[in-house]
Amino acid sequence: MSQFPSSNAPIGLLLLRAEWFDSVVALPALRDAVEADANRIRDALQSRLNLGHIWTVNSAASLETTCRELRSSAVAGVIVVFQVWAEDFYLASLLEALGNRPLAVWCFQPWQKLPPSLSFRDVLRGSGWVGTFEGLGTLHNLKRDFFFTYGSPAEERVLIELTQFAKAVAVYQGLRRARFGLLPHRNEQMQSTFVDEFRLMHELGPQVEILSVSQLAAVVEALAEAEVEQYVNDLRQNVPIRGVSEQTLKQAARVSLGLAHLAIAHHLDVLSFNDIAEETHQRFGLRPALYPPLLWERNIHIALEGDLGAATALFVLQRLSGEGVFFAEFWMWDEAENSIIGGHAGPQNPQLAEPDSLCISHDYEFAQSDATEGAHLQFVVKKGRVTLLQIRCTPRGWQAIAARGSSLGGSPRLEGYPHVILRLDTSVEAFLRRCAEVGTTQHFVVAFGDYEREIAALCNWLGIPLLWFG
Repeated sequence: MSQFPSSNAPIGLLLLRAEWFDSVVALPALRDAVEADANRIRDALQSRLNLGHIWTVNSAASLETTCRELRSSAVAGVIVVFQVWAEDFYLASLLEALGNRPLAVWCFQPWQKLPPSLSFRDVLRGSGWVGTFEGLGTLHNLKRDFFFTYGSPAEERVLIELTQFAKAVAVYQGLRRARFGLLPHRNEQMQSTFVDEFRLMHELGPQVEILSVSQLAAVVEALAEAEVEQYVNDLRQNVPIRGVSEQTLKQAARVSLGLAHLAIAHHLDVLSFNDIAEETHQRFGLRPALYPPLLWERNIHIALEGDLGAATALFVLQRLSGEGVFFAEFWMWDEAENSIIGGHAGPQNPQLAEPDSLCISHDYEFAQSDATEGAHLQFVVKKGRVTLLQIRCTPRGWQAIAARGSSLGGSPRLEGYPHVILRLDTSVEAFLRRCAEVGTTQHFVVAFGDYEREIAALCNWLGIPLLWFG
């Protein structure tokens, strides 16, 4: 499966220390130990993050210099480390200079395992907890949200959590410059998925470009015949094809490649494709439901039914995972097995498939009404731990629902659609009842991996209430 950078946003580091350590205590051995710890912090972070500028604030003068540089810095987020006890009056000025960029607070301790006895020098060297707790009260008083971790730079958990912070920062930054395409329009059959694209841009970041079927047709007509033939040959060699004529397969390949080229031409991150729009079927005689490798090679992804909220959730999970994502609506459950099954028609990423389940069939939905029988990818999503995410636009704002579970993989359980067989960490009953309590759409996005902390941080920064089910 293709991998894409998920944590390349530059992260700044702020080391806070009290001036008192240098001006009053003034122990050379303490100064040397604190500097050695600062180097350990730097080296540990550089091994995992795109570490940008590093500032040390230990006086009014260094605070002024840091704030001036921080205002103009390109860092996308900042990790604050109370390396030892430090004045909390630093924070108000630093937060003003940081602006709305995300903040992480690291409660630092030099040792992974506390020594049995500590010298006076080491007592002071290990006083970061004091500074952190002083700072936590001030941060809350100033109503500033932050991501939190604690421990030594030698602890893997600390580095994992700060990597999660950096990944969330990268997605937060990416949302602000994301470009979504909507082809050809939102699905008017579904009111719960309505999103005002100008509100989406203003409040969450992505810009939406409305694209027409005529624009898609122009791209399709301009495709080089050699590219179409190459894609058809690749499909014949790698995917079983059942019940689809050569002519239909070629037309489906051509229009699906056209979707990819249209997205590339308009510099899109996500193409939200209303796959049931009548105009598309009339123009091409089928629903483009193949998924050319060109899409993931260019890190472009397909959302469905013109649901821009789901497109946003898809962008978030794709950028966090760096892998393919699955678009699902859930159809049925087995309470005794505590499993649910869902999926969706239209272009779905075959990288997610159990290899033996992947094939191309006719389009079960539209073979009876379209000019052709269509060509549609069929598969069951492979086995692994997954995260589900839904983002919904409500009259009062935004709402996010997330859950964890396991994709069970195995043999397909139904025909006609790419689908996923899930066992959530919560029960079917709890999931259904909680959804009824808060209100949902039918669309969820599924990605392999666990992104609880990243999603929680993102929703916090974006001001989206987040509900974890289970």
